[in-house]
Parts: sequence; structure tokens; C-alpha cells
Amino acid sequence: MNRRTWYELLGTVSLALAGVGAVFAGAGAVLQQVISVAAAALCALVFLVPGLYFLAYARRLKARDLALVHAAAYATARGTLDVKDLATELSVSGEVATRILRTAVREGHLRGRFDERGRFVAETPGPEPGGRLP
Repeated sequence: MNRRTWYELLGTVSLALAGVGAVFAGAGAVLQQVISVAAAALCALVFLVPGLYFLAYARRLKARDLALVHAAAYATARGTLDVKDLATELSVSGEVATRILRTAVREGHLRGRFDERGRFVAETPGPEPGGRLP
């Protein structure tokens, strides 16, 4: 399982436990048990905050992965890519675009290298053994 799936699972479980705490707080309120309501509401709050954080973090990881895939597709389509072009495409600085390309290479979304002039040269997939294209 990847990190995003773990964070989604943690967030879902935390929010489910917060929901159970809210139900118990409601039941305590109906039964007029003040201490029970306070304890259940506190437990619901304790699980609600991390649950929301975990789900937001999973969403950021998904957006990050989509950006890396987009940058990799853009670089592969261009073949030789000036980092300024990618920076313009993604509306980021050249430094950030360079980091995005390096991260895409490191995480396996893209294959290639930077040449001596600072351009990125993407490696296109070649034929598989047996002469077929992937």
C-alpha cells in the first residue's frame, strides 16, 4: 500500500471514531448525563482533528502525484526540455521546476538526465527484447 492509501485509511478510521463519539455524546445528552456528554464530546474532538488532517494530507499527496505525472508527460512529449518551459507550463519558478523534474526521475515517473546547458533530455522507452514497443 502506498502512503496516500494509509493516510486515507487513517483519516477514515479517525472520522468514524469521531462519529461514534458524537453519537455517544448525543445519547448522553438524551439521558442527561453531563459528564458522559463532556467525555464523549472530548473524544469526538480528539479524533476529528487528526482525521481531517490525515484526509487533507492524502489529498495533497494525490495532487503531488498528479503534478509529477503531468510534468513527466510534458517532458516526455517534448524530448528535450528547457526548464523554463516547464516552469511556464506549471506556473512555478525555474528552481521549483528543476526540483519537480528531479523528483519525477527519482520516483520513477520519468527517465532522463540534465545536459551541460541545463536542459532536461527525456529518455523515450525503446523496444522490448523481441522487437516490440512497450
